[in-house]
Amino acid sequence: MPGKENSRRHAVVIGASIAGLCAARVLSDSYSQVSVYERDELPGTAANRATVPQDRHLHMLMARGAMEFEELFPGLLKDMVAAGVPILENRPDCIHLGAAGHVLGTGQTLRDEFTAYVPSRPHLEWQIRKRVQAIGNVAIQRRSVAEPAFDPLRRRVTGVLLDPADPPGDPEFVSADFIVDAAGRGTRLPVWLTQWGYPRPTEQTLDIGINYATHYFRIPDGLIQERVVVAGASHDQSLGLGMLCYEDGTWVLTTFGVADAKPPTTFGDMVALADQLLPSHFADALAQAEPVGEPAFHAFPASKWRRYDKLDSFPAGILPLGDAVVSFNPTFGQGMTMTALQAGHLRRALRSGADDVVAEVNRATAKTTFPVWTMNAIGDTSFHHARTEQMPWWWRPSGALFDQFLGAAESESVLAEWFLRRFSLLDSLYMVPPPRIIGRAIAHNMRMWLRQRRERRGAAVTALRSP
Repeated sequence: MPGKENSRRHAVVIGASIAGLCAARVLSDSYSQVSVYERDELPGTAANRATVPQDRHLHMLMARGAMEFEELFPGLLKDMVAAGVPILENRPDCIHLGAAGHVLGTGQTLRDEFTAYVPSRPHLEWQIRKRVQAIGNVAIQRRSVAEPAFDPLRRRVTGVLLDPADPPGDPEFVSADFIVDAAGRGTRLPVWLTQWGYPRPTEQTLDIGINYATHYFRIPDGLIQERVVVAGASHDQSLGLGMLCYEDGTWVLTTFGVADAKPPTTFGDMVALADQLLPSHFADALAQAEPVGEPAFHAFPASKWRRYDKLDSFPAGILPLGDAVVSFNPTFGQGMTMTALQAGHLRRALRSGADDVVAEVNRATAKTTFPVWTMNAIGDTSFHHARTEQMPWWWRPSGALFDQFLGAAESESVLAEWFLRRFSLLDSLYMVPPPRIIGRAIAHNMRMWLRQRRERRGAAVTALRSP
């Protein structure tokens, strides 16, 4: 594998996505100059971007993600709250969480501290972008990267070739000591690797077939106490939804279908689905909703994990980050948090003086990706009819056991809180209950079984005694 970087003069980031902005923040501490190249025009306010079609749909910032972003950008969370971003502190009554057909109940108080922030994706990206733009040695430029420049003798990437600016001409070469590929799911790094004589990474995929439909709306204040509303798809219900209240008081309603199921396409039909999947007080509130703008649609065919960590050889000087490495089922809302974790890996590798920063970050990313990817895969194959060629035999039995756990969490607040914290990636990335939690779930289910058995016997006796 390539050796330790000897120069930290200039770093380049491909893409000004959240991943790219986090990478630029990290690189600014170690490189004299950081250039971020983004083909899209970046708005000066919190607004949707043409090259980020998914930002029109519901995004969730997990509690762990909020902590990771705050570590990279101190003061971010405070400023978001000052800008009107809802904050939920130990308020389970502000969360309605339906998972795999089960509505989890946490009671009125949480035993452990739990804080959630609810920014829209455009607002979060804008808050991060303006902080990166304020860093003295970082420059964000509206230019497209055609491809990196590779030196076969040194076996390293030496810079990037930029698409010619006006007037048209030859590509412009920009020298760089280190490049971060944050181009997202559409990254061309696997193609470039083959052009440079390296193998492509193996890919793990889950064909999930998600279709999105989203509409924004407003309702009078006070009609809905909850600020985070989730009704996930299940084995017997391929449609689900999420509903959040954002910083400007506008609500977003995203409906989705898994296994290629088509969600509603009009606001009226979206509300009808919400009436079907949510408790009645939501229907009463949505009856007074005023739609804002037009509906937005998006498709997400498959989750994908490119296993760069398994390659025996890799060129020096280039690192994939964010969705360029792994893109998760977006209905679980974990993508931004996992990107923040990757940025943290890069920061630690640079600070530690690792001999091979790229290999170190790839290994660390694989380590944090594995538990989240595995649990998502178990959930998708067990409840969402996902297809994959790489399914171990134990996934479906694990899904069945977790279905029983979620059933217990409907009325056992300790189990529900444990799931909420793990689902938010707060206590651990592993969704594996410890023995005390497993024991509590078994005991609860046993009590429920005995109660139902007594009720059935009582009903049978009553029926026999009836004339």
